[in-house]
Amino acid sequence: MHRLFSEYGFSADLCLPVGQIRLFRDEADTSPDPVKMKEVVALAEKELAEPIPLCTASLYRRFAADGNRSAYEAVYFRRRDMALRLSLAEAYENRGRFTEKLADVVWAILEESTWVLPAHLPTCSPSHGDLGLPAVFGEGRFHAADLFSAATAALLAMVYDRNKQALDAFSPVICEKLQYSIKERIFTPFLQCDFWWTGRSGRHVNNWNPWILSNVLFAAATTADDDTLKAVAGTAAELLDNYTACLPEDGGCDEGPTYWCVAGASYFDSLELFYDITGGRFNLFGDPFVKAVCEYEPKMHVHGEYFLNFADCSPRVSPDGCQLMRMGRKCGSDTLTRFGEAVASREGAVLYSDRVYRTLRGLITPAPEGTVSCGSVRSFLPDLCIMTARESEDTGRGLFVAMKGGSNGENHNHNDVGSVVVYADGEPVLIDAGCGTYSRKTFSDRRYELWYMQSAYHNVPDIGGRQQPPGGCRATDAAYDPQTGGLRLQLREVYPPEAGVRSYTRETALTGGTVRITDFFELNGETEVDIHFLTCGEPRPAEPGLLKLVRGAVMRYDPRLTMRIEAFPVEDASLEQAWGTPTLWKIHLTARIVQATFVTEIFQNEKRAKGTVG
Repeated sequence: MHRLFSEYGFSADLCLPVGQIRLFRDEADTSPDPVKMKEVVALAEKELAEPIPLCTASLYRRFAADGNRSAYEAVYFRRRDMALRLSLAEAYENRGRFTEKLADVVWAILEESTWVLPAHLPTCSPSHGDLGLPAVFGEGRFHAADLFSAATAALLAMVYDRNKQALDAFSPVICEKLQYSIKERIFTPFLQCDFWWTGRSGRHVNNWNPWILSNVLFAAATTADDDTLKAVAGTAAELLDNYTACLPEDGGCDEGPTYWCVAGASYFDSLELFYDITGGRFNLFGDPFVKAVCEYEPKMHVHGEYFLNFADCSPRVSPDGCQLMRMGRKCGSDTLTRFGEAVASREGAVLYSDRVYRTLRGLITPAPEGTVSCGSVRSFLPDLCIMTARESEDTGRGLFVAMKGGSNGENHNHNDVGSVVVYADGEPVLIDAGCGTYSRKTFSDRRYELWYMQSAYHNVPDIGGRQQPPGGCRATDAAYDPQTGGLRLQLREVYPPEAGVRSYTRETALTGGTVRITDFFELNGETEVDIHFLTCGEPRPAEPGLLKLVRGAVMRYDPRLTMRIEAFPVEDASLEQAWGTPTLWKIHLTARIVQATFVTEIFQNEKRAKGTVG
């Protein structure tokens, strides 16, 4: 259990006076990169003719009325993207071209009754519960503090820091109201109220904690007075320790690589901010646990934009390459540095309206020249129980396989213990479908009614017609072979008693150019097992015991198993976009057994499959 701020003796007295804080103090040159800023200015020019969308009461209330959260969020985030682009372009040019439109967008955001999303209001309102609309008026009613209210405060704080002179020339009322609103809506509830994401009650916290805290810290560093900054910094240090205390010893993120971008990566943002606000006097970058947290992301990388997407993750992730390079430099990790250079070389100007400190740092970093994407041949996170193995350090060549242990009680959990994914030449073959568009059901007691949360739609078997249920039951007896990269798990405990499982072990390894998945079942009586695999291209039988898969890959399965192919519509726009198809396919391999061992093999092509003796 790591509480680094406590262990290293952080004190708010280390904070500099606000007027002496210099952001990015570890950088010799903090001027924006002109190539990236050319992109930003072009984006801002397009915003000049665009209308500012309305955030209406009826849109806000839709989440309470019918569970739709995307309608309000679309206009909410559109406003913030406009403000970010206009602010950055005006600060860079300093010609007044964007000031009036920026003033209009900022004023519209300030006029919103709340900066909290409708979906977050029920769990984040500290004083009045969920009334469908934000009731932030009257005596004793505090504003809620959620992910995007904190992000909005940081965005407006950037506007204050970068555009105050231009906006004051337009009207000093805007920046006065801006500073007041940040204090009223963020600093006051943050310092006086408790929220679930703080971890103070002992609750297990997730990405909300560092993501919110990094934005509150930035807002304090740029808009607060000295006393408020110290209070915010002291509280943030305590709460960030609550976050790392929840992380496993291996530094892994059970929310997956998408959420790491706002979890472990936001923790690193916070560490950089603490370095800035203390004038470099507080520095955690050399701690080995910080390095482990940062090195999670490259361990989950497959190729290009593809990452392992266990939990509520898209298979396509865009981490910040410039940040990864800084992680590598500051934590002493060549792995992170090389990975960051490969990512940053294909990025342009990366703009996050919900992570403005990271945005600003990225804009002062020129893109490196293109580098080959290299990955570890083998990796294993023992606490999360995730193994990966690939044939070549070149991520675009050969087979890649990953297997997941852990439990079905994780953050953003899917019922997927023992699931395996396979890629060939950096392209998906056997997949984890991922998570569909968020709705009210996603984070409710009806979560596992969604098909993509269920084990029946992951690469694990049904046993006796039973799926894996949600909960804290874990894979046990994990045995990882560092020489071969193989992982063996006992999965008996993740199935309900009704499945009649005496023992079920799965072992996955990549050896000799072959992914080999070995399933050994011992059941209480004769029972049907259905070993199923998902793919994003239609499988086609080649000959008995062989299936042609997508990307030219081939599956060989035990002839004692009956094979059936099921096509099903994803019926979700985000999943269809992720995999480039409205249809996914499930391979069923079934048999009635009491005890049996089945071996399923994946080859990169048919020639390899036929050249290998079963």
